[in-house]
Amino acid sequence: MIKKIVFALLLGHSALSAQQQYAQLGDVITTGGDTIKNCRVGYRTLGRLNAQKSNAVLWPTWFGGTSEQLVNGAIPGTLDTTGLFVIAVDALGNGVSSSPSNTPDFPGITTRDMVNSEHELLTKHLNISHLYAVMGISMGGMQTYEWLVAYPEFMDKAVPIVGSPKLSFYDLLLWQTEADIIEKAGDRPAAKALAMEEVLKVHLMHLETPAYWVRTEQPENLEARLRQEMAGAKTEDADNWLCQLKAMMRHDIYASSGISPEDLKNVVKARVLVIAAKQDHMVNPASSVAFARALGCDLYEPDNDCGHIPGLCEGAVIRALVSGWVKN
Repeated sequence: MIKKIVFALLLGHSALSAQQQYAQLGDVITTGGDTIKNCRVGYRTLGRLNAQKSNAVLWPTWFGGTSEQLVNGAIPGTLDTTGLFVIAVDALGNGVSSSPSNTPDFPGITTRDMVNSEHELLTKHLNISHLYAVMGISMGGMQTYEWLVAYPEFMDKAVPIVGSPKLSFYDLLLWQTEADIIEKAGDRPAAKALAMEEVLKVHLMHLETPAYWVRTEQPENLEARLRQEMAGAKTEDADNWLCQLKAMMRHDIYASSGISPEDLKNVVKARVLVIAAKQDHMVNPASSVAFARALGCDLYEPDNDCGHIPGLCEGAVIRALVSGWVKN
């Protein structure tokens, strides 16, 4: 499915070898007071942790993404990892870490729950008490924003890419539409499969801009392209999708931390580079731009018709910018 592989195609990097690993966290209490029984968090690593433990970079997954996809494309496509120890972590609900598909009675979660589980992974499993940087794309960017207010002293730098500190009305309208399609299917497997096909159409429509589709596809190719994309529906778990959808819909760093945008300069301790795509139709950039201006941090606003996937249009530019900023 295009949502999952498109970041891996940013610069055509070849796959890297990074073994899937798991941290067993025991029973985890969510921000809503529910329990994730026998919670586990999946992760993969690139590079080596130095003796001072000063080169660790945390990279959470995007919506529906996996650490495998990160290490096999998105990370090397976005950042020169030379000299860094990168921890690609599977966010709760993605089907690798604890999720509705592999955990009985899995409760509703938030992006703060994802971040809290990642903090447990680092401090109690990997014995890392400080990060050089936290970075993420899309929902990974949302988690990066959460890290900045949940554990402000924990990292030196942060790069949220096409994420958001708080979703806009338009974002919520999109996610609610997808959620409604899934929930109306009920518990019938065949109905859920058909629902996911419709959800993927809605998702694909918003991933890039109308101008992108006019530029890259001919009208007569619609049926063939949809058949290609809908093949991905067979690999998507509707309950996992719905779980992470609702986590994003609850995402609001100001509400989760009890702060206002005016408080950011007193709360956020890390250096921050915000990347917010001007023509993003999936995660509206307004909230990220407002965050950057309130904090007075670095801001890059790619303006191209690739929408939520700006690296499709200017991957080399973004990689050079991110690599140079992170390492300086």
